[in-house]
Amino acid sequence: MKNSPRAFSLKEMRFAIIDLGTNSVRFDVHQALPSGKSKLLHREKLMVRLGQGVFLRGKLAAEARRRTLQAFISFADTCERLRAHRIVAFGTSALREASDGASLLLQIREKTGIQVRVISGAEEARLIARGILAQESPPRGRFALIDIGGGSTEISICRGKTILHSASFPVGTARLQQVFLKQSPPQCENGRDSVQELRTYLRGLIGDRISAEKWPSAAQALGSSGTIKTLFRMTRKTPSTRKSPSKKLSKLVRQMQSQSTVELLSLPEMEAKRVDMILAGGILLEECLHALGAREFTFSPFSLRDGILEEELELHAGHQRSHLGFHLNELEARALSWSPQPKHFKAVRAASVQLFDALTGVHRLHKNWRPYLEAAALLHDIGESVNPSRHAEHSHYLVKNLDLPSLEPWESEFVAQLCLWHAGGEPEFRKSKLLKDPKRKASFLKLLAILRVADALDRAHKGQSNVSSVKVLKGRVELRLDARKCSDLELLRVLQKKILFEKIFKRELSAIRVRVASSPKLRKVRQRN
Repeated sequence: MKNSPRAFSLKEMRFAIIDLGTNSVRFDVHQALPSGKSKLLHREKLMVRLGQGVFLRGKLAAEARRRTLQAFISFADTCERLRAHRIVAFGTSALREASDGASLLLQIREKTGIQVRVISGAEEARLIARGILAQESPPRGRFALIDIGGGSTEISICRGKTILHSASFPVGTARLQQVFLKQSPPQCENGRDSVQELRTYLRGLIGDRISAEKWPSAAQALGSSGTIKTLFRMTRKTPSTRKSPSKKLSKLVRQMQSQSTVELLSLPEMEAKRVDMILAGGILLEECLHALGAREFTFSPFSLRDGILEEELELHAGHQRSHLGFHLNELEARALSWSPQPKHFKAVRAASVQLFDALTGVHRLHKNWRPYLEAAALLHDIGESVNPSRHAEHSHYLVKNLDLPSLEPWESEFVAQLCLWHAGGEPEFRKSKLLKDPKRKASFLKLLAILRVADALDRAHKGQSNVSSVKVLKGRVELRLDARKCSDLELLRVLQKKILFEKIFKRELSAIRVRVASSPKLRKVRQRN
């Protein structure tokens, strides 16, 4: 039986999604269906206000921690009652910035068994866009996606289902209210207009970046999140149907700037739970629309958790376990930007995939393990930019601290350890608690053995794919290398790097150079030249 990180039955799969934001925490439980879709079994949203004061003090408030912990204890009970097989929990802006965020996550894990992964702003923007684009019919031409949270705002420019530009900005309703506006109505302090200061700040942060990066304009925007939902409903109640939604928003914001909390609560469609941050949200949305050149905006009920849902369904439909496979091209782009020899990364990745696929009957690993090998092939030499002589150690450090999206801690450690030992030596598992699991350790050694051979096949770092074929014979594996591309150096290096391969797979590894006939089309090209 093949060793897999973990396989799920799509027919029986139930999973929970928890989105822990700065203001609210959203909790869904889904039943995966054979059609590839899902059925919503439970939905809940609680305003835990995790970001209460965090953008001023840099720490989580004790009351916010208690509210959040109680919410997770309740979610864990619901998951047990509904028999959820998997819980996917994400944390965003407040946890990215709170100095004591890690201690809260540890407390949640100890009390409930739920592990919350803190995702980057870029990953948050990508997941939000994926959730909206999977559910909405896109408008004609270019359009913008805007999600305003409590601590950050994610903006994407799209055409059809394609994301053209995407970014996360560290501005949200809770942050702006705490830092700039502070009360309703906002007051002038020491002769300074707090609203104008806020607008100047937003234009410098959002407008200047969009302009500097030459984002294309978008006449229409789709907004997600509770803040935009409330503002959209409020603008629809604003008199004068001839005005565009953006102009109605500007009129509403001017009105709210001078109103007290009691007056704000009297406005049509105002939600009491948002009244203290609605002005900050209105100004923020107004400035986003202005920066994008958008005259129209509407509301989309889809957002981050829908993007998470799409990825989970795709994973389970393919009986996969890790999100890593979704991000290999992104990792390749990063690796290529860091490396002075970018062709080598591509060559090692190609050789690793070729060997993994050709040796399925030898290594007997599930295909779910291949993305870890590909990631290590792309990242194994990134430490050369720090110190070429000890590059494996530096690669290990960089990968462990790299913002690898949506990965569990053991996965980052797994890839980092492959990078650490790719050059040689006997792996020491005493220093890595995450690799003490026997099945995981066995898979690690098999992938490491393949990675070492793949790396040796491009010893000259020319970036050429020189493996013509892989022959699995009785008691041995034979690599046939293209004589036009392979030098004696590669043959010698394969001999040096095959020790672990032969030890793990109990087969002799040999490499021979063969003449590979070029295709008729290629021969014609050469003749013409």
